[in-house]
Amino acid sequence: MKQKILQFALCGALMLTSCAKENDSNPTLNTDNLQMTLLESAYPTSLIIDLSKSETLNLKVQEQPNYGFPAVTIYSVQVSIDPAFMDVAPSDAAPTVKYTTLSTTYTSADMNVDAMELNNAIIKMYQSANNGADPTGLELNIYLRVKAEVSRTQGTECYSNVIQMSKVTVAYVAAIPKNLFLSGTSVKGGNGAKEWAPVYGAPGNFYTLAYFGAGDTFLWGDSEDTGAGYSRTSSFDDQAGAGIEEAEDGSIRVKNAGWYVLNMATVVDKAKNALVCDLTFYPGAAYVIGNAAGGDWTDSNPDWQMTPPATADGIWESPAFTAGGELRAYIKVPGLDWWKTEFTLYKGGLYWRTVDIPSNWNENVGSAYSVTCAEGQKLYVNFDTLTGEVK
Repeated sequence: MKQKILQFALCGALMLTSCAKENDSNPTLNTDNLQMTLLESAYPTSLIIDLSKSETLNLKVQEQPNYGFPAVTIYSVQVSIDPAFMDVAPSDAAPTVKYTTLSTTYTSADMNVDAMELNNAIIKMYQSANNGADPTGLELNIYLRVKAEVSRTQGTECYSNVIQMSKVTVAYVAAIPKNLFLSGTSVKGGNGAKEWAPVYGAPGNFYTLAYFGAGDTFLWGDSEDTGAGYSRTSSFDDQAGAGIEEAEDGSIRVKNAGWYVLNMATVVDKAKNALVCDLTFYPGAAYVIGNAAGGDWTDSNPDWQMTPPATADGIWESPAFTAGGELRAYIKVPGLDWWKTEFTLYKGGLYWRTVDIPSNWNENVGSAYSVTCAEGQKLYVNFDTLTGEVK
């Protein structure tokens, strides 16, 4: 049974001299001189805190921020293994961030922070700073602070002071990732990461469609700060003649240029407490199907295959629709039914199917996720930026 340990009071509060002027009954947000103080409550300094065996850490803001009017405040927890929270950099260079912001956010001033989320963040930072060494069982000093901001409002960020937790231990606990990201020399121009899509109905199974130039390299990981390469991939199955090999820096090199479907299947080996990650390369392919395809529901019908561009940032184009109806489209992962890798368009971006759709997107997901096609129109998709349109 996991134990609940540690209580910190985030006392003192965001002192916002935010006087709320009123112009025509509309309040004015004042963000000058924002302050927040995080105070550590007393706890036995001799206590060894094992985050891997804990459930939650309770953090409290003693007094909620006063923005001058009711506003939804978002709290985020940040952790570092460095008390400075960042590298000291030359005056002409930006400091290197050395902290992790936990993905879970809170709208309540009383926050029960997932101890395992904290555990995993610390392990990843330690390994990054120590050439992949395992910190399991080591007594560490860790450092916490809290960020507060008004929901959807830039310029309202406020950070607390940093507090120290001593004698903290962590342990690597293998778990299927909730998300997967891809970065590399040909992904978003080498300046970012894109998210893999989850295979519907198969937790831990992900896919993406990506272009690699000859000799391009890539990394993957469970966050946008990707770092897993050749050695962190348990096995490779090259079904597309991509020519996969390890690059000098440990990343994965693709020798032969082209569009490829990447399918990553992850499972936990409980006996070894290890995550097994098997990566398969398939030829890149995407299709439309269903009503707009003249009522044809044949999986992988070559008549309805989308035409790929010659570059990573190019546009895939479908054949012209022969009838009207709701858009149904998918990336083809061999061995999987088309509806397990289906997508639609939502607010200009690709939205991957994650729910049961016995009828159609409109009835089972919502009208905002349903795209109506007309005869003669086509589907256009940028699989690098994950955007698309029908026109």
